[in-house]
Amino acid sequence: MGDRWRALSTELALAILGMFVGIAALSLLRAASLWPSSSIAGIGLVSGPVITGIAAVGYRFAARHLDASASMPAPSLPRCGHGRALAITLVCIGAAVGGSIVLGALVELLGVPVEEQGSIMEIVGRWHRGEDDGTIVLLGVSAVLLAPLAEEWLFRGLLFTRLLGSSGRATAYVASAIGFALIHANPSGLVVYVWLGLCFAFALERTGRLWPAIAVHMGNNAFAFAALLLGDPQQ
Repeated sequence: MGDRWRALSTELALAILGMFVGIAALSLLRAASLWPSSSIAGIGLVSGPVITGIAAVGYRFAARHLDASASMPAPSLPRCGHGRALAITLVCIGAAVGGSIVLGALVELLGVPVEEQGSIMEIVGRWHRGEDDGTIVLLGVSAVLLAPLAEEWLFRGLLFTRLLGSSGRATAYVASAIGFALIHANPSGLVVYVWLGLCFAFALERTGRLWPAIAVHMGNNAFAFAALLLGDPQQ
């Protein structure tokens, strides 16, 4: 038990340190005028995935050094065939979307409706009113492409996979899902984000490949993005 807790603490520390490195790196780039100011409309939509991507790079570098110093092989999972991986991906997309809808409805019955982040709703509202300056495109690219790539690499490709070998299956699922939920800073959607994190991790574990987790994440976000665009602008 002690070894598992030490492993969990180490991996969480590496992930958190990676996020701080990402924030610091982006701050330095902004100070050197190599990254747009946060006052520019929509730039925050891209900054989040960039920070997460840098965090994954830092985590990966530190983890490789840690494994090498301990003479440990890099963790890996057995891979299934591409056909089975595709089938699992499609099932997980359905589970992610369907489960999110059901959980959102249940949470709303408890008097805590799941709400999208205010900044995102503001962008969508401007688009519905015909006042959008192109920020809606940045939102789509960030939500459907950049965020899934960066977040899946960090939370499933690194944190989940490494915890699976060092701390056990339950710990890997719970820790990676909660970490994923927390970085979205949306308390009303916490339960939904945890569910999504579990679905993405399941896709990775069952296929042994990262791309199904990314694809499930992309599919879920594409559905959510389409729902925002097609939904009632007054809500």
